Parts: sequence; structure tokens; C-alpha cells
Amino acid sequence: MKARARRARAAGWLVLVVGAVAAAPAARAQGASPVVQAAGTSAQATGASPQEGTAGAQASAEVAQRSRDADAAFARGKELYRLGKLDAAHEEYRKAWSLKQSYDIAANLANTELQRGMKVEAAEHLAFCLRSFPATGNPTQHEQVRAQFRAVRKEVGSIVVKANVDGAEVSFNGTAVGRTPFPHEVFVKPGTVAVEARLAGHEPARVTLEVPAGETYTADLALLPQERPAPPAPPSLPPRAEAPAPSPSDGADTGGPRPEVLIAGGAVAGVGVVAGVILTVLAVGRDGDADAQREALVREGGATACAVDSPRCVALRDTLEGAADLKNAVLWTFVGAGAVGLATGAYALWGGGAPRPAVAAAPVVTAHGGALVIRGAW
Repeated sequence: MKARARRARAAGWLVLVVGAVAAAPAARAQGASPVVQAAGTSAQATGASPQEGTAGAQASAEVAQRSRDADAAFARGKELYRLGKLDAAHEEYRKAWSLKQSYDIAANLANTELQRGMKVEAAEHLAFCLRSFPATGNPTQHEQVRAQFRAVRKEVGSIVVKANVDGAEVSFNGTAVGRTPFPHEVFVKPGTVAVEARLAGHEPARVTLEVPAGETYTADLALLPQERPAPPAPPSLPPRAEAPAPSPSDGADTGGPRPEVLIAGGAVAGVGVVAGVILTVLAVGRDGDADAQREALVREGGATACAVDSPRCVALRDTLEGAADLKNAVLWTFVGAGAVGLATGAYALWGGGAPRPAVAAAPVVTAHGGALVIRGAW
């Protein structure tokens, strides 16, 4: 009970002292009219336009009105606090603070915030009160505010925000707290605080701090300029597919029938026919020799002259085999000559429109016969 009584007496003294100090701004506000009039007279004397003088007078009048509204809300807050209506008093003090930031309003607002458990807000307003407390202010009140700040400072943490650019919007755990630069530390609840800074044209900067009660940490935020994307490359056209030119060594005809092919084909066919005729003559001659040898053997030994093998019978068999080989050579020579002739004729009619296989033919004549050799790729 004694401790509660002491706190009540201390709060009462604080309200009385702050009320006495608040009376001075009200008196200054009442005496503002002559200053405004003097300013208007000075503007006219220096040759300023009537519009500029009127705008200055309106601005001064608005400032004076805001100050009077703030003093009225401050007075209502003190009365409500005296009646024990803490929440209503806090609301009036907040209204006064939104209109005018002064050390006396900050002190009374912090007092209600402490009683409502708003420690971070109370630390902020007490710090402002100490920074702006006048040198001619009441020492007792000043010491009381210092004691309150020391007590609440042990229960909250604070962050000093530093950034490499000005004007960046800073947020704590997603809640905006202001823009850089920050002239003073920012009070926070103890725990994890995610600090983020954003500025147009820059990459966001983030840092996470674990801030204990009663400690101050520094958040260094480096916002780097965003890299401009490289201009897109012009679309490349797909390469045109070109058919490879046939090599002359492939033996392909591409420009119509070539005369050399026709001449060669005709020559080969003609040589084949000539070779076939020669082989035919040779085959007929061999047949004639075989008939003469057979007739001589029959005259001398009868129909069974070769029943017993003899040199003359062996010679007859060789002559017959040679005649048969020549007949086969004649057949294939004419067949080959005909094939070359047909291929040459077809080439003469349709050649050159598409690649065609190259064909080469040559007759071969030996002592035992002849043949036509045809070479090509199909």
C-alpha cells in the first residue's frame, strides 16, 4: 500500500509540473497575433506581393491554430488523467502529439503508455522528451523523466539503422518505421527483428538481428543499384537448307544427257556386238574342227572308236569344250552389248533429270573364249 501511495504521489507531481510548463506555450500562442501582423507589415515594406504576404499569414495562422488545438487536447488529457480515465487521457495525449511535438506532451504521453504496458512507445517518447528538454526546465521533472527512461530502457532493445543511401523505406518485421537516414536509435521489443530497406532502382537490403532487452544493435544496410537488363538480341533467321551439289566423281548426270556418256555407251555396245560376231565365228570354226575330228575317228575305228581312250579322242573332247565356251561367251557378249545399248538409249531419253548410276562395260577376249565385263553401281 505504501509503494502504491508513493507512485500515486509521484504521478500527481508529474502532472502538476507538466501542467505548469504547458501554460507557457498557451501564453505564447495568445501573443502570436502581433507577430503575424508585424510580419505582414514587413512584407509590404520590402515590396513583397500581396499574394505572398497573404499566403505567409495563412500559414502562420494554421500553425497557430494547430498549436491551440494541441494545447486544448493536452488540457483535456490532463483532466481525464486526473479523473482516472487512463485510456481516454492517452487518446487525447496522442491527438495533441499528432498536432505538435513538444517535450511536455511527450512526457505525459509516455507516462500513460507505461501504465498501459506500451514500453516501446514509452521509450520512444521519453527519449524525445530528454533530447528536447529545455535547459531552463524543471530539474526535478527532468530527473524523473530520466529515471523512467532508465527503467524502461532495460526492458526494450534498440536498433541503430545505417544505410548507404538516403530515402530508403525501412521496415521491422514487415512494419514500416521510417526512411533513411535515422537520426536516433529505434526501440523494439526484445527478440528476432528482420530489418529490410527498399528504394526504387535498388536491390532490397535485408538483415536479421537477435536483439536482447537493454542492448543496442546496428543494422548496416547496403542497397545496390539494380543491373539494367541487356537489350534483347535481334531474332536470328534460321539457316537456309541448301542441297549439296553432286560431285562430278559420283558419276551423276545433272545437266541433261552428256555427249561423252552417249558416245561411250554407243562405243561399248558396238564393241560388244563386234566381239560377239568374232566369238561367233570362232565358235563355228571350233564346231567345224570337232566335226572333222569325229568323222576321221569314225572312219578309222567305227562308231566305237573312242570307247577306249586315246590321244585323238582327248583332242576331240578339248575341241568340243572350246566350242561350248565360245558359244557361252557369244551369248553373254551379246547380252552385255544389248544391256549397254538399252542403258545408253534410256539415258539419251531421260538422262540428266536425276542422278543416275555410272556404268562401264568392256569386252574380254581370250584364247579359250570371250566375255563382256560390266562395272557400275546401282
